[in-house]
Amino acid sequence: MNRHRPSLLGSMFMRSESTIFSMKIMTILLAISLCTAFVFVINFQDANKSNDDIRMEILQDHSGNMTLSDVRASDQFAALPGNYSKVGYSPVPLWFKIKVNRYNADEINYLTINNPLFEDVTIYLPTSNDYVTSHFGYAYKSNSDEIGYVYPVFKIPPHFDQHQYIYMTSQSLYGQNFMVGLVNDDLFRKTSMINIWAGGIFFGILAALLFYNLVMGLAIKNKSFIKYCFYVFTTLLWNAATTGLLNVTGFKYAYWIAEYSTGIGILMSLAIVIFMRDIFQTQTRFPRIDFCLKLLIVYFPITLLLFFFISKELGAFGAIASSVVFVLYFIIMFKGIRNKTIRSPQLITAWLLCLVSVILFYLMVFGLLPQSYIIINYLFFLSCASAIAFALSLAEIINQLNAEKQRNQVLFENSEIQSRQFELAFIRAQIDPHFVHNTLNVIEGVIAENKEKAGSLVNDLSHYLRSIFDYSNSERFISIHEELDAVKFYVRIEQARFPDKIIVNYEIDPGIQLKVPRLVIQPLVENAIKHGIRKRKMAGTVTIRVKELEHGYLIEVEDDGVGIEDADKYKLLEYSSGKGIGLANINARLKAEYGTQLQIVSEKGKGTAVRFDIPIKEQL
Repeated sequence: MNRHRPSLLGSMFMRSESTIFSMKIMTILLAISLCTAFVFVINFQDANKSNDDIRMEILQDHSGNMTLSDVRASDQFAALPGNYSKVGYSPVPLWFKIKVNRYNADEINYLTINNPLFEDVTIYLPTSNDYVTSHFGYAYKSNSDEIGYVYPVFKIPPHFDQHQYIYMTSQSLYGQNFMVGLVNDDLFRKTSMINIWAGGIFFGILAALLFYNLVMGLAIKNKSFIKYCFYVFTTLLWNAATTGLLNVTGFKYAYWIAEYSTGIGILMSLAIVIFMRDIFQTQTRFPRIDFCLKLLIVYFPITLLLFFFISKELGAFGAIASSVVFVLYFIIMFKGIRNKTIRSPQLITAWLLCLVSVILFYLMVFGLLPQSYIIINYLFFLSCASAIAFALSLAEIINQLNAEKQRNQVLFENSEIQSRQFELAFIRAQIDPHFVHNTLNVIEGVIAENKEKAGSLVNDLSHYLRSIFDYSNSERFISIHEELDAVKFYVRIEQARFPDKIIVNYEIDPGIQLKVPRLVIQPLVENAIKHGIRKRKMAGTVTIRVKELEHGYLIEVEDDGVGIEDADKYKLLEYSSGKGIGLANINARLKAEYGTQLQIVSEKGKGTAVRFDIPIKEQL
């Protein structure tokens, strides 16, 4: 029974984790739904209040040259639901007939039109004498008659005749969905402040996110932050255009931004695609969707060029393709949540907020939802909230990367310790068994003649082997004196094996304090004796030098043996089996520890010197 308990506990844990995740999603959905419902209640209360004050009718000007007199005489007007139009893009000019039902002549009144993206609008306000004509739209640039406000606003003339109709003709590439309102001076100033404060706060949030993440991205050299900044910047531009926020600031190019808002929308879609590929890692997780996103990355710049330099109507196809982006976005999130590759509440929140804003925007574009200042500001709010959620998600990703970096650092340190253990194990394994065997044979031969000398040899061999084997695996560095002791044990053994053949001199600076990797000098001495001295007929000398210099330390092993051919010097630093520890191994260790390497100076028949430097700054 106990054998099944871990799997049961694991199943319960997974079920609990899934429940918590579902609760988080439900909480996010509930919060967004309540917020949206609250905005809709306020919006429709405002719309219904204006419905009683204003009624509208619409007429299509197929000829394109109707005058005010023609329009006033026409009976082709069709009634609209109330105080708002739900007309999308129209290839012909439109005329609107507006009837004001409630009007207080004792107050200062303003006519508001909630759409800052009109191209060309002329409005005729009736007075007791004649019609007062006003113009607005980005086609007029700085010659517009509207009051400096978020969306177009006109002051009602003092002698306004409320019993006659207000006429308005309009043309716009972006659709003609708008809401008309009549407000007194107090309400006008109140809504002005609401729009300015709301827009300013949202603008400030996005601007802060942009600059903070730009600095962060440049500081840590993370491309995800830079791509996020591109997304936030285009979102900021898009909202500035669609809300008309720049109009009230008197920004010189506000009308230009309104005129090219579709192009800005295409640029924003491009930024979203680039950011999506990065944050969702579509190249590895969703390869098919990634292929579609790559096509869009090519498609959007082409439509941008068409829009800016050839035809706005052709370029508008890029805006149509923007809906494809959000479809792919939905598929990514749906698949990611279902297969549990996306579990970040921040990412899911950003997605849901973006989804709500897209749905509301298209409902507004197609006239199913009135374009009121409440909805416009709410869309701006959703953009800010979504950007914040993405920023939190990025922060979460960075924290995960830092945690992973720390784990990798621990793994690296552990692997480094293991590599040291393997290195020392390798060094131990290279001890020449023939050397030990021959030494024991020498001891065996000496025992009968000189037991004291034999005991001394046994003691030297014991100390030599202990210096190789008797230490902690993690102890890589030893003092120079410990290393030289091992050398001396080895030398005495060799001198016993080859009497009167080997002379060793030690030139060590007095009081020197130096730590070196274990077994970097003894192999050099062994190499000098074995390949330099023992190959000559007469006795030879090996000199071991350890000198303290201005820049560090010099360690050198020199012999007056048979020497080495120039062509063979470089082969000594190449790895080859059967060479014991070898110069190649020592050379690699020196490079890794100090960035230095062995230097070999040799002349055939005169001897060899092998030296290396240890910088002072590398000392422990």
